[in-house]
Order: sequence, then structure tokens, then C-alpha cells
Amino acid sequence: MATPAAAALLAKALPRQGSNSGSNQASGSGSAGPAGRTQRGGRAGGKAARGAGSAHMDEDVGMSDGNDAGAARRRGRQARSGPMGDRPTRGGRNSPAVISDKNGRASSAPTSSRAGKSSDPPSQSTIDTLRLFLLSRYSQPDRMLNLENMADDPILKEHKLSAPGQPGAPTNMAAAIWKLSKELFPDVVSLSLANNGLTSVLPLSPFFLTTNLPHIENVSFANNNLRRFGDLDPFSPLVGKERKDKQPKGWPKLKELVLTGNPVTASGGQVDTYAKEMARRFATLRTLDQKPLDPSIAFTVGQERATGEGPGLSSRVKSEKAKAPKREPVVFPVEMTGGFFESDGARDFVGSFFAKFFAAFDDDRPSLLSAYAPICTFSFFADTTNPIRARAKKVGTKGDRRFPHQHKLDWKPYLGPEGSRNLLRAKNPDKRVATLKVTPSDVVTSIVSLPKTKHPLEDSTKFVWDSWTMPGLLAPTQPGAEAETVIFASVHGEFTEFPSKGVRSFDRTFILAPAPPGSAAQVAGWPCIILSDTFALRGYSDLAFSKPKVPRPPKDAAAAPAAAADPAAAAAGGQPVPQERAEGITDEQQSLVLQLQQVTRLTYAFAHLCLAQNNWDPHQALAQFQALQQAGTIPAEAFLPA
Repeated sequence: MATPAAAALLAKALPRQGSNSGSNQASGSGSAGPAGRTQRGGRAGGKAARGAGSAHMDEDVGMSDGNDAGAARRRGRQARSGPMGDRPTRGGRNSPAVISDKNGRASSAPTSSRAGKSSDPPSQSTIDTLRLFLLSRYSQPDRMLNLENMADDPILKEHKLSAPGQPGAPTNMAAAIWKLSKELFPDVVSLSLANNGLTSVLPLSPFFLTTNLPHIENVSFANNNLRRFGDLDPFSPLVGKERKDKQPKGWPKLKELVLTGNPVTASGGQVDTYAKEMARRFATLRTLDQKPLDPSIAFTVGQERATGEGPGLSSRVKSEKAKAPKREPVVFPVEMTGGFFESDGARDFVGSFFAKFFAAFDDDRPSLLSAYAPICTFSFFADTTNPIRARAKKVGTKGDRRFPHQHKLDWKPYLGPEGSRNLLRAKNPDKRVATLKVTPSDVVTSIVSLPKTKHPLEDSTKFVWDSWTMPGLLAPTQPGAEAETVIFASVHGEFTEFPSKGVRSFDRTFILAPAPPGSAAQVAGWPCIILSDTFALRGYSDLAFSKPKVPRPPKDAAAAPAAAADPAAAAAGGQPVPQERAEGITDEQQSLVLQLQQVTRLTYAFAHLCLAQNNWDPHQALAQFQALQQAGTIPAEAFLPA
């Protein structure tokens, strides 16, 4: 048997399956007009049933169908809006109630103050029918409620009940279904509403759906006719109108969403717009249309959400968020360091290769032909999104004197048929093949077609790179020989693009192998050959995130640099001389570092590096320092402050 509340709801919302005391269609509380709509009211409204259940349902749902509302407007009554549509205001004791006769003509009759309540006891047949319908659609092992293709359900058709969204369905049919679902299946987590011909979600009464079934994790709207991203707003906890009762809205645990077969999947113009819009609405979403959601899209949307960009609940929420205390910065368990290298020798080898490569890339690109292996791969892709860090610092905005030419940059030269190989956008197999170059001549042809560049090689702070060796990656060149070792090198930096003079950031990844004896690469002076080259271009953002944080010296150590610069003066003053000392060096090596510092004015780190690279030979180290200083390649930060 149905609960009193549910019985009152359905007696008021749905057509009755039978008549009581010989009532005909004109006077029964469940008669149907010519358009198939349910007509409520009746001549038996003098004494309405007064039960706790009926009063509760009148407050929650209390909806009239379209004919009632229309008749009310025709009679000049003021209408007001409810969660699922317009409904007439309740009248006083003598307010007329709209009924219809057999031919559908509207008339009125006096009602009591409990207008719309029939004095007949509510029929249980409709409640039982919906219970039977829901029980036939629920899978207990899967905790899934399958409400697909409700219009053709044999149970509803046999009892002549119209499903939500179908012509003639009462406006509060969906609310009744969700309330019964909560009563029957409180642990449901999966819901399918596929193949219901929905052009809008309003017939589903989203407020009642999310209120009664708030724990949905998987939902399908497949093969309907939803066209707008905003159709999903009522189910989103992040986007759309707030609830008036200030309670959380939507499905905060939604993990899987299926919208295949709806026009909305092709909205937005760009390939990833649809996925981004769904990720904005559901932060917990992991699967979209039976495919894993791209982690990069979820990350980008998460960053936008954290910075307050993109759609949100309301301007008031954004304002309150702006006033909220700033979140504490993330503290990593390991200190930030510079580039990673297995040894100083490997770092210098890769550094010299980069200096030679980027100089040729800027000034003589055809000379790179000999640097690539006979069988190699090269591709580039353009990330056209403006980095969040650059937006936060307003890089390139009007009045930015640091980057006055950013507005002149154009992505078009990189986006041709054989240009950017962004696999998230290049879905055509032919383009994926055309944008991957596998011979040195094709590589150089592609590189020459790119806009001219100038890398700031004189400033080492504009670059950061990592490298490590991968032993045994290549087959041995001769029978019985050992497998070849290659170097994996990744560099991040920036360059100025011409003729615009704007600045871009880039990431470039190389796999390098030793140059074979007598090869064109060796003859041209290349220490290695390039097996693979992947080039990523993006909007400018500085490398501050990759720089190790230098701790501030304590206040009482403010004079330490001066004391280190003049040890004799410090000793004369009777103050101890603070000295750095690298780990693992002998006293003799420590003395050589300090002596080289006095002669060259280098910092301790650079003086130690200069000696280590020259096998701790002070004469050779000094000669190399003088040669590099004459060439102007030593950065300013390598010297002690004047």
C-alpha cells in the first residue's frame, strides 16, 4: 500500500483509473479534456479531505496542469511560479475551481479553502501502478534505476499513464516518481534516462530529482534532444542558479555522464569545448560518453575554477570567494632544485649541444641537416591557450612595457595542414602522418617554414634543462659490440619571434646518440646526432616555477658578503670569516677554490665548478676562465657583488 503522502500526491497529480459513486467524466476529479490533459477539481469540493499526508504533498508539489493554469488566467486570476511551472494562487472559501464537461468546456464551481482537494478518498491504483513500474526498472545488484524509453513501457501504457516529457503528462508526474524512488531505492547510484525524446530537462523536475536522489554517480541522457550546455546546469553543484534554501544543489558525486546522441555533444565549435563544459559543471567527472575524461582538460578546468574564471554559481559566490582568506601555498617535501644532471660532464656536454643547436636554429637552419640521424622523427605542436601564470601577471596587456609586442603574435603560421601535430585536435589520420617528419630533409624543410626566432643564449636564466643517459637503447653498430647509450634531454625556455618581436615560451625534448665516426654530423662538428626532436610552442610564461628558492640570510649576517670578499679585513677586525665548503672535497681543493675566488671574483659555486671541470688544475682553470670572460659568456650572477 502507498504512504498517505504519496497517495495524496498522485490523487492530485495523475488521472484516476476508475470513478467513485457513479461519477462521470464531467464531475470526476480525474477527467480528461479534448487535448488529453488531466482536469482537476470537481463539484465535490465542498469538503476537502484533510490529512497530514495530503497537506504535506500540497506544500511540496501542489501543481495544476496546463488547462487549470490557462483557465485561471482567462478568468483574470493572478498566477505564480513554482519549481515546475506556473500554478494559480489559492483562493478563499468561495474561489471558483475549474472543471470541464464531457466536451471539454470549462466551467467553475465553488470550492472550500482547501481548493483542489477532492472529497473522494484517493485511488490507490495509480500509486500501485507507479510502484510496479519502478520495481520492474530497478536492478538491486547494480543499484541502477533504468528509466529508458518510458513512453513505450507496457505497464504505463496498460494503465494509460503518460511518462514525463510526453504529451499529456501531468507536470508533477516526475516529482511523484522521484519521491517514490527515494522511498523504494534509497541507495540508488546509477540512473538512465536515455531514449525519452527530451528536448529539455524541465519535465524531469530536476529540483525533485536531485533532492530525492542526491547520491547519483552515473547517469545517462543518451539519445535525447538536448542542445544546450545549460541543460545540465540543474544537475551541476558548481554552475547554474543556487537553491533558494541555500542547500547544496546537483549531484556532487557524479563520475560518469553519457550524452551520446544529443546535439549538445557537437556544440561549441571546437573539439574539446564540449568536454571542458561538462568538466566545469562536474568536478568529480571521470568518464564522459564511455571514454575517460582527458586529464589535461580536467586539470585546466580545475585551474580556472581555482582562479574564479569560467561560469559559476553566481556573482555573489565569486565575490565571497574573493573575500575569503588566501589559500596557503603548497609546501613540497623536497626543496626545489635546478636542472637534473647525472654528472657535471653530462651537463656540459648537453649544454654545449644546446648552444650550438639554437644558434643554428636562429641564424642558419639549413645547417641543421647534418645534425639529424638518417632515420629520425620531428614534430611540433602549438598550445594556443594563454597560460594561467601569464594571465595572472597580465603579460602582454595594454600598457605592459615588458612585452609591448605580444599583441602582434599570430598562431596561423604554425597551424597549417603540415604544421601543428596536436593529437587532441588532429583526429584525421592523414594529418597525423603528414605532420610527423622522419627524414633529415623533411625535418629541415619543416623547420625552415617556421617564423624566424632569436633565443637569448647570453642569459642562462632564460633556460632550464634536464638530461640523463639511457644505456642499451640502441642496437650495437657491430656484431659482438655493446648496445649504444643515448641521452634524453629536455629544455624549457623562451625566444623572440620575428617580425612581430613578441616572446613565446617553448619546451623541446631530444633523444641524442653519439655521432658515428666519419658521419656528416661529426664532420660538421656536431658531438651527437638527433634521433628524436619534439617541439612544443606555447604562450609566454616565465620560469620562476622552476627556479630553486634562495633562502634569505638572517639579519645578523648582512655583512657576510663583504667579509667574504675581503677576508683580510674581516680577520683584522677579529670577526670569524664565514666560508662555504662543498661536500666531499679535500682541504687542498678547498684552498684552491678560495684562491681562485680571490683572483677571479667568482662566487664559490662557480669557482668550484671551474676547478672541477678542469681536473683541479688551477692553471688550466684560470686559463679557461680568462677565455670565457674574454668571449663574454660568463653570466653576471657568477661574480661576487662589487
